[in-house]
Amino acid sequence: MLDIWRYPDQPNSSSANSMNWYIAELIVECRVGRARPTLWDQQLVVLRARRPAAAYAAAMTLGRRQNHAYRNVSGDTVRWSFRGLCDLQELLARSLRSGTEVHSRLFRRRPPRICPKAKLTVFWAERNEHRTASELLSGDLRPFAPR
Repeated sequence: MLDIWRYPDQPNSSSANSMNWYIAELIVECRVGRARPTLWDQQLVVLRARRPAAAYAAAMTLGRRQNHAYRNVSGDTVRWSFRGLCDLQELLARSLRSGTEVHSRLFRRRPPRICPKAKLTVFWAERNEHRTASELLSGDLRPFAPR
């Protein structure tokens, strides 16, 4: 199992000269003919980048490469279309190969969530750097936060 969380006491590996591993969750939609989509592929891929923004750009490029179409046995056109990212996280692992898919899950009935860039996990610290612990805790835990 890969440890994907960085603990506060660990050194920050995001220096300008180091390459970091990231895992991106790509969402690819399948559409048959003109019918509404009923199948989605959630792919986890690893990639290397120096910073979260570069990891995001690389993940989007990998996703767009999933776009393709073909005819099925019934003669209908089957289109696979990249819809966006479900998440993007930095990994602590050092011996992975960039672009390797590490997990895939097909969805039926409901499409998986697609998050805007600002809501991706990799940008959480950036988004919350000026907030207090009290502001970050949910309502039911707020009474226990430091003042």
